[in-house]
Amino acid sequence: MPLEQATLKELISNAKNLTILFVEDDKPTREELIGFLGTFFPKIISAQSAEEAWDKYNSNKIDLIVTDITLPQMSGMELIGRIRQTNTSIPLLILSAHRESEYFLDSIKYNVDGYLLKPFDLEQFLSVISKVVYRLDMEQKILDYNKLLETRIEEKTYELETKYLYDPRINLPNAIMLRKDLAKKSQGYLILLDISHFSILNKEYGKVFANKVLVGVAKMLSKNIIANSKLFKVESDRFSIFLEADMEEEVQSYCNQIISFFDNNNIIVDDVEIHISFSMGVDKLRKDASETLINCEYALDKAKEFGSRHFEIYNEEDLDFVDKKESVKWLRLTRKLIIEDSIEPYYQAMQEIQTGKIIKYEVLARGVENGEVIDPNYFLQSADKLGLLTTITRAMIKKSFEYMQDKTVEFSINLTDKDLIDESLIMYLKTYLEAYAIDPSRVTFEILENITVIKNADMITQKLNKLREMGFKIAVDDFGVENSNLSRFLEMHLDFIKIDGIFIKDLKTNENNRAITKAIVSLANTLGIKTVAEYVKDEETYKIVKECGVDLAQGYYIGKPSPRLLEE
Repeated sequence: MPLEQATLKELISNAKNLTILFVEDDKPTREELIGFLGTFFPKIISAQSAEEAWDKYNSNKIDLIVTDITLPQMSGMELIGRIRQTNTSIPLLILSAHRESEYFLDSIKYNVDGYLLKPFDLEQFLSVISKVVYRLDMEQKILDYNKLLETRIEEKTYELETKYLYDPRINLPNAIMLRKDLAKKSQGYLILLDISHFSILNKEYGKVFANKVLVGVAKMLSKNIIANSKLFKVESDRFSIFLEADMEEEVQSYCNQIISFFDNNNIIVDDVEIHISFSMGVDKLRKDASETLINCEYALDKAKEFGSRHFEIYNEEDLDFVDKKESVKWLRLTRKLIIEDSIEPYYQAMQEIQTGKIIKYEVLARGVENGEVIDPNYFLQSADKLGLLTTITRAMIKKSFEYMQDKTVEFSINLTDKDLIDESLIMYLKTYLEAYAIDPSRVTFEILENITVIKNADMITQKLNKLREMGFKIAVDDFGVENSNLSRFLEMHLDFIKIDGIFIKDLKTNENNRAITKAIVSLANTLGIKTVAEYVKDEETYKIVKECGVDLAQGYYIGKPSPRLLEE
């Protein structure tokens, strides 16, 4: 409402809840004006000096101050200055018969809200006081509205937090709440429960029915929640229970109690009786809550190996757990090596036995982490699990092609079955053959012996023949220990057979392995295929493979894998 339209009735209504501090030293004037002000302000606190006013200001909740300027000892303007040091927003009105300019300047300095002149002029008084009361009324309404907003925000925040921290179907705290609670605990055990064969329920009865089963399981588990324990609904078909126990025996007893309870109590959903059992993984609370959760997963995996109705407690000394953790560690490191492009080609020489010349190198993948060289045995299996083997192969192709572009020596690269069924392999090779001007006759692709009997063998044979048409050579690696299809090898038109190192390592002492080596060489000669002996570690072994008629030797006796060629 515009200020000029404020009515006397509205002024009285708005001022009824305000407390005014009125300061006047002259008693008759003070009593007269209090009577006048009382028409509008039922709550008036009076003072006859600035010192008394200061004390009453500090001991009462004051909404508005009206003070005379001329007061004994401390002036009204000094009082205003002191008040403004502690409160910059309380309305201040000056009451005086004076019109000296110095007072007006001070009133501006202290942000005084109005100037009431004695004797009172009703129109002037209403104009000044209405503005102040209107402002106070608006401020109060804003405060009330803000409080209402704060209340609604708090309610909405609580609603959102509930949705965020609780499973909406079952009304149990969720995995996020579990982590928050674990962070506050110092000791106890966490039990991770996985409903056995829950996926079958999903497939047989549908998701709606399965969700009803979860609600029923939650109710039954709730009946088994003892003092100092708390039930959580985590992901999928899993629940967690935090148990504030000191001894492992208490946890074992509690897990057996849950197993026994569900053995003797079925869930009925839509007139269908369902038997529920769990696999459970348990770990004690660690300093890092994430470690506790991970260890429960390891323990759960082991429990599942024994079937339903079984629980396992994590033990850091158990070799099964150690191996699984080590495997996960290498999965993470492998992903990191691949993302950071930190898998590099190393080159191991192959010597032509008859001439003693280094005519070929095998490209071997090595990880490099903080200056440390990592053997492929640690990351290739992990890369296979991650579905990233082809990424490593491509890195070896690109980097070795780039390195070999200004050289003449031949080199070989290992291909997996996954590489050979990759439809983009041929295009990838053409791209980098052209980019680095590599003659394909310099490149041999090595495949494992068992590649002839695995799934997609026909497709792989076709791809290998396509590579030969492009000018590449083909070698079979680790020959002699795997099941293989010799007729398939004939279809591939192999250029090299690499005799498995298991036969070469102990040629000095094992006559059978010498006979096998000679037999493989004889077969290869018949087929017009050259042979390579791996793991030639010393001079004596070298002499034996030479006697056996092997064409090429590879091993530490010839040279260790290195990021550079031997002649560099």
